[in-house]
Amino acid sequence: MKNKMFALLLVLVFCLPFVLGFGAPPAKDKDTTTSASAGYPYLIDNFEDGDMDASPEWFIFDNAIIKVEKNAGKTAGDATVVETIGSYSIGVKGSTTKWYVGGMGTMIGLDATKYKSIEMDVYGNGEGSGKIKIEGYDDDNGNNEIEVSSDWVPKYDDLWMYEIDVNWTGWKHISIAFPSMTISNPGKGDGSFNPNLAGGSGGLIKMQLIFVAVEEEGDINFSIDNLELGK
Repeated sequence: MKNKMFALLLVLVFCLPFVLGFGAPPAKDKDTTTSASAGYPYLIDNFEDGDMDASPEWFIFDNAIIKVEKNAGKTAGDATVVETIGSYSIGVKGSTTKWYVGGMGTMIGLDATKYKSIEMDVYGNGEGSGKIKIEGYDDDNGNNEIEVSSDWVPKYDDLWMYEIDVNWTGWKHISIAFPSMTISNPGKGDGSFNPNLAGGSGGLIKMQLIFVAVEEEGDINFSIDNLELGK
């Protein structure tokens, strides 16, 4: 009987700490480097869900033809970027007779003051692939809305813009520092990039990508992946 009691005591001494969690190896933290809660980067969309209608919802306008497509076979370009590309991106195509093709946009509603740049990977198809005008809207009149005129220009909020000429072949990483963006509607907002949530503001409330051909009558053809805000 004494031997049984001693054996039971040994089992309790050695096993009880693990049952209660003492002495067990610490759980590994989850990888959140591409989640919305991470400090860097803030992922807007990498299109890995194959869906442009949710998380986030994108609206497409005018003659832009935008579809989620597989990246298999897209191995040209910067080797560092190629190694980090996922399974899907969006293919952007379209034709025009007056430079402008169309675009896409999404609502963000984020306090972006801790971020410093817009990051994206672009797959070009050589000279004449097209141009991307990146637009960011900060809410200056503090009503969590963007009121626009009949020609879609914000009436009370700043519209920030940067243009990229996609004139390369293969994948290339693009980093756009916020200070390099310029106001395309001067005098409408307060003239300062202040995408915070103070005073009812929607912060960096919306982003749009406008697509333009390099010739008045021309086509566009490139791919976009890994849209993020960098810190």
